[in-house]
Amino acid sequence: MTNEQSYALVIVVIIVAIILASKNRHWIMRVILDRLNINFESGQRKPHSSEQPFTGNEPQVMTAEESEAELQRLQKLIDDRKRVAWNTDISHHLWDLHKNILPHTSPHSLDRYIQDDEWFGLKILHVSTQNGLNTCEFELKEAKYKFVDDEEKQNWREHSKFFSLYLYDDSDRCLIEIPMKMKVDGSGRHYSILSGGPSAFLPGGWINDLIHVKLKHQSIRNQEIRLQKHQERLSEIEDLKERFGIVD
Repeated sequence: MTNEQSYALVIVVIIVAIILASKNRHWIMRVILDRLNINFESGQRKPHSSEQPFTGNEPQVMTAEESEAELQRLQKLIDDRKRVAWNTDISHHLWDLHKNILPHTSPHSLDRYIQDDEWFGLKILHVSTQNGLNTCEFELKEAKYKFVDDEEKQNWREHSKFFSLYLYDDSDRCLIEIPMKMKVDGSGRHYSILSGGPSAFLPGGWINDLIHVKLKHQSIRNQEIRLQKHQERLSEIEDLKERFGIVD
């Protein structure tokens, strides 16, 4: 028993002696004993840590049933968001956009569509590689974004490598994380998007903006490819005519 408890007990004994003659002594004794019991129990409790002060609004601890229900609720919401990603095919659009931006980020690029750092309506702001992270910052419709991939940071697993492609907004929120796999064989590197869907996804108006610029890029690239093949065929025709003496 502590000194404070001993002192409280002495006070109680004195009070009891004074009130023994009182006609309400039974009620008074019950109040005193209850108070003594409360004081004793409080003395046995460990004081609250200064790092965790009692505020009176402590969060309630979930029961096992509540935590299971909450996890199921969150999983349903996540599945709904993943369905949005699957329906828009946003992961493939962004991967195509990312892999096509990278060849044009070189300062020595002579691509005729790059003028004043503009790339099909997309302005490339900064490109860097640091600590195994490839970063490309760009601007589209006055909004700033950032592609980051950690391919170089990941380890090989039997000629394969798993990594992620991230898209961030100008406040460094991760808008989407796309899980990727890269495999190497005799014909080179092959990239594929893992089927589990995005590991993180915040839907918004950015989806349509980035899909639009990707489709615009794809249309122009298709025109380039058709033009290149046409020129190759013309060269082949002239070469064959010359080698075999064919005159129209």
